[in-house]
Amino acid sequence: MKRGKTKRATAAVLTVFFVTSIASPAAAVDSVLLSALLPGLGQVQDGHYGRGTAFAAAAIISVTGLFATQINYARSSERYNNSKRDYLYYQTAIDNGEVVQIDEVNATYAAMEDGWNDADGDEMWRNVFLGALIGVYALNLVDILLSDPVTGEREQNQTSLEWHGDGLRLVRTIHF
Repeated sequence: MKRGKTKRATAAVLTVFFVTSIASPAAAVDSVLLSALLPGLGQVQDGHYGRGTAFAAAAIISVTGLFATQINYARSSERYNNSKRDYLYYQTAIDNGEVVQIDEVNATYAAMEDGWNDADGDEMWRNVFLGALIGVYALNLVDILLSDPVTGEREQNQTSLEWHGDGLRLVRTIHF
């Protein structure tokens, strides 16, 4: 990932955070701040436990995937750089009159190619997890701004018996 992309993404997230906290009512600012800290906390504070759990789980999975792929990317890059250094050493050895086996050169080149391909794939997955994390944060903030806080009081008639056609129907209402 390029350095400028990280700075732009951070600036975009901070801008969204400040705009949403200004645009929201004063009572909901605490929920927005909690959701900006960890997706799902604001929803849980507002009483939307199912949505809060879903956002928190998605954020934790995205962060875990991001760290794991970053570690794999660093290892693949290191393996590529080590193979590249060895491969370039062969030219120095040849210039100094040393005998170099062509099989060693080809094996080192193959290892260098494998390291490059692995690093390229790891970088792609790292970017996928980063995009997922940014998406979770964005959806989380939009959700917290558009949802109404639950008062904590349960509806009296969550289960009802309704007359339909030639019989009765038992209806159960579940809120998330």
